[in-house]
Amino acid sequence: NVLNEPDLDKLIKKLNEKSIISVDCETSSLNPMDAELVGISFCYDINEAYYIPVAHKNFKSLSKEFVIKKLKNILEDQSIKKVGQNIKYDYMIFKKYGVSIEPIEDTMLLSYTLDAGNNRHNMDTLSEIHLGHKTIAYKEIVGSGKKQLNFSDVNLEEATKYAAEDADVTLRLYNLLKDRVDSEKLGKIYEVFEKPMVKLLSKLEMNGIKIDDS
Repeated sequence: NVLNEPDLDKLIKKLNEKSIISVDCETSSLNPMDAELVGISFCYDINEAYYIPVAHKNFKSLSKEFVIKKLKNILEDQSIKKVGQNIKYDYMIFKKYGVSIEPIEDTMLLSYTLDAGNNRHNMDTLSEIHLGHKTIAYKEIVGSGKKQLNFSDVNLEEATKYAAEDADVTLRLYNLLKDRVDSEKLGKIYEVFEKPMVKLLSKLEMNGIKIDDS
């Protein structure tokens, strides 16, 4: 995990050397409109994933504002692809903090392009199908029901394992699914029809739409 400025600078240096990285936000809510950023994970190579906590309650970390300011250039750098699993969520979270992620890739949409009706397209399912790996479930970390924790209450070790795994699995899935999309000649469907929906739906969800109720 990344808890101080020198470590953050080292990570940023590594991320800047890559053309494809994965990114994943951990937040206080599954609803992006209500969610506050709790931490950010990145992966730039297989087994090279890092978690930057910014708002956990049980230890002191770098401030959210400081981290976002430092990461803004990378997140908006046109030469570095940012991969997410359902990246619409992360796109909306960063938009709230004045950052517009560009360019983006989405493992969920790649999977949907390939296997629309064959299986579910959440990360746990895709990891088991394509990687033979059972991921740490969100409920294992925060619990459920009345005793469910906010992610900001999760201890650092558990949060880091969960968040770093998310970023690592996302990058692994991207490499595999993108190769399949290319080899099965489905790139145009993904690029023209599926991927543009991320920004379009984000805009609709964040701004709302006018309704003529007359």
